Amino acid sequence: MAHELTQETIDAVAAIFDKAVAGHRMAGVAWGIASGGEVLASGGAGSSALVGGERAEGAFTPRVDSISRIASMTKSFTAATILALRDEGKLRLDDPIATYVPVAAHIGSLSEDSPALTLRHALTMSAGFVTDNPWGDRQESMSTDEFDEYIAGGLSLIAEPGCGFEYSNTGFVLLGRVIDEVTGVSFRDEIRRRFIDPLGMKDTVFSLAEMTDDQRSRVLTGHRVGDGEGAKRFEEVDFDTPGAFGAMAGLFSTVADVAKWTAFLAEVGVHGADGINDDSRAMLSPASRREMQEIHRIQKWPVLEDGNGFGRVRGYGYGLVVEKFPKLGDVISHSGGYPGYGSYMVWLRGTGLTVIALANSKYAPAIPCSLDALEAIRTHQPELVEAPKRELAPTTRDALERALAWLRDVELEGQPTTLVPSGSARTVLANRAEQGVSEESDPLLALFATNMDQDVSRAERVRLRDAALRIAGLDRADLTLEKAASLKVLSPFQAVCTFEGESGKVLIDLLMDPRKNSQIQALNIKGESKDKGEASGAAPIGI
Repeated sequence: MAHELTQETIDAVAAIFDKAVAGHRMAGVAWGIASGGEVLASGGAGSSALVGGERAEGAFTPRVDSISRIASMTKSFTAATILALRDEGKLRLDDPIATYVPVAAHIGSLSEDSPALTLRHALTMSAGFVTDNPWGDRQESMSTDEFDEYIAGGLSLIAEPGCGFEYSNTGFVLLGRVIDEVTGVSFRDEIRRRFIDPLGMKDTVFSLAEMTDDQRSRVLTGHRVGDGEGAKRFEEVDFDTPGAFGAMAGLFSTVADVAKWTAFLAEVGVHGADGINDDSRAMLSPASRREMQEIHRIQKWPVLEDGNGFGRVRGYGYGLVVEKFPKLGDVISHSGGYPGYGSYMVWLRGTGLTVIALANSKYAPAIPCSLDALEAIRTHQPELVEAPKRELAPTTRDALERALAWLRDVELEGQPTTLVPSGSARTVLANRAEQGVSEESDPLLALFATNMDQDVSRAERVRLRDAALRIAGLDRADLTLEKAASLKVLSPFQAVCTFEGESGKVLIDLLMDPRKNSQIQALNIKGESKDKGEASGAAPIGI
């Protein structure tokens, strides 16, 4: 999907990041807005390096090709590699990690009946490990042997595997060890071979040692946030060397390169499987990429004190965070926080529109700035954040039109007042045949699934129609798609049609059955007065 940004939109986004730097919330930041792997707009603010609150000699303003640590954004690469190995039959997500990394058998458990720790538990942050960001951030150089010794000593646990959410870097290091053992090469080499090289991410590496002189000249220096005033609070942080913990946060990258990665992940939500080329499929199946971007473990319960309220749901997929916002819709993301760095990649599932922010100060507010950037885009160009509207399946639209025609024409007199006896569809059809009832004698049988006359008699449906029309101040003749105030498509097989009258509205909620040659399985008719003082009919389907 092509996106064109206006200068007004770009300026609004730039102002968000400029303000964060001016307020000394970031030492520097490179940001970009991307779609389909193309950076549509980018910018930077602050400095690549600060000394005593001043721009260091040779420092530069961060830009689209500046190289920064992306920290835990690395987890999505590790997760994708695990899924690729799963797709090839080399492992199973529900296998115990100890099957591949025997030392994991020494982790321990909270109870005798605790289930074995599986790859899926680690992928979804439900291993039950104590969260370990501050400690784990400093373990990057730990060797594989040292990590195995650490695991052999056992771990502190807060829950049985599969019970609850607790963010764990150690879990993803274990996944890196699984990749080592299954492939016979390091997780770094496997990730590079499978994704980084094929996607042309030339500035994405696991260490300074891998970089060319040109790349080193573009690296952003990391800064811790001390207790100094203003820009003096930013103090340089040394780089660590790569080790076992790189599987959870080891990558360096650029805005331009991250845009290629997010496009690879996002295309399954934009194009669907049919729009993905063979080279992309060869790296990771569309099905597995969709699987990464579904909530497998709720991260924040809306109803709890630290939750976001019912308007927003947040959960963890496989190496990715999945959220549902009231105005932005489905949002996929992952942040990265590391000594000296704070980063974020976020995209909209339905459009693939992406915002990327790479900042060079510890736990910089890349998340709120990027989400504010998406809101700014929504404000100035709402069409760019709106997912393509869902379309009704042709059979559903035809059924809706025929149902409305029946509701317009049917009279109460002569309609059956009793329910069809309970029984399976086959039983109902057999009874009709015995009684000589067919679609020729009763055309509605071709429209209604067999449960319809078991659930609500036709006479009752007519009475519900009449009550709803009376409340809304409408006539039967008003029940046409052309006169509908709105048609809300909930899925290709469900729609809510709203008709507005002088005193209220009529809502008709239609749901098709799951068969290939589907019929209407529910047709709810509800009237609602403008002052909400009077209502009739059933609740919406599914409530």
